[in-house]
Amino acid sequence: MRKLLVLLVALVTVAAFAAVSISGSAWAELEVTFSATPTTTATPTISSGGDVWLVLSGNVGQKTRFVVNFSSTSFGVVSSAFIEENLYKTDALSVKYRLGRLSRRTHYVSKSGGAFALDFDIALGDLKDSLSVFVYPTGSATTLVDLDVWNRLNFTFVTLTAFASGVLSAGAGSFPLLGLDATIDLAKALNIQGAKLSGYTYLKIDPNATGLNMLPNYRFGVNFGIDKLSGGVWFRTPEGNETSHMIGASVETTVLAPVTIGGGVTLPVNLSDFSQVKLNAYVTWTSELLTHRISLRFNEPSATVTKVAWTVSVSF
Repeated sequence: MRKLLVLLVALVTVAAFAAVSISGSAWAELEVTFSATPTTTATPTISSGGDVWLVLSGNVGQKTRFVVNFSSTSFGVVSSAFIEENLYKTDALSVKYRLGRLSRRTHYVSKSGGAFALDFDIALGDLKDSLSVFVYPTGSATTLVDLDVWNRLNFTFVTLTAFASGVLSAGAGSFPLLGLDATIDLAKALNIQGAKLSGYTYLKIDPNATGLNMLPNYRFGVNFGIDKLSGGVWFRTPEGNETSHMIGASVETTVLAPVTIGGGVTLPVNLSDFSQVKLNAYVTWTSELLTHRISLRFNEPSATVTKVAWTVSVSF
């Protein structure tokens, strides 16, 4: 806490020379876990956490920025910090660099840590492309540095995000691990008015494998929204201690606004095996600055565990 106060004082001191932006969130949760095996037990726990973003940028032209993120239950832990500077900027093309602890990801492939990144943003009509090249030390005597490439392409109703992790460490004759996310705005493509409809695909690709082993993880789904009802359905590969491919659905409604009600279910593709069933339901509402959420989760794979939680959060 003392470190955080010192940093805040320093930011106030430099406020006359630069623009300071502070945002974040905080939460506290009371959770009771009920377990049916080997005996019925109820275990209450109280936890809390927070996330604060501090952005220091130049007043003239917004050319440079310094970004710090504090996260987890202790605000004294720095989870992300980097500097960035615009090298070239026009409406059609901008180039900047970032240096520090950086994150890059798709749904199934991610990486974070100290790196130098060169970012290119290109805009040409309906086409927008963001390309980032990350260079970072490996700590290995054979490969001193490694390279990641992240790219996001937006064109009218299609968004593609690709991530190649470990380009140099893959070695000659091999390929890096790939992540690919694709989203299609079906409502826009089909000119559907007054509703939301989108489809998506998340892939983890191992080019060095063969056959179906090239796709160790994947997920396909559709999301919808109309009036006060929204939801989605999906199909994906097993995660965690799951042993079967899974199908799932979720739904949320604001028909009782300002109260929001939602829930979901995840089932194994083999419907005769109900040992993999997961259920959840929740209710949320806002009271001035605070958001309240009461949730219930049932997880059959974890020894028939049921969790009931009350979460209070605030964003600023």
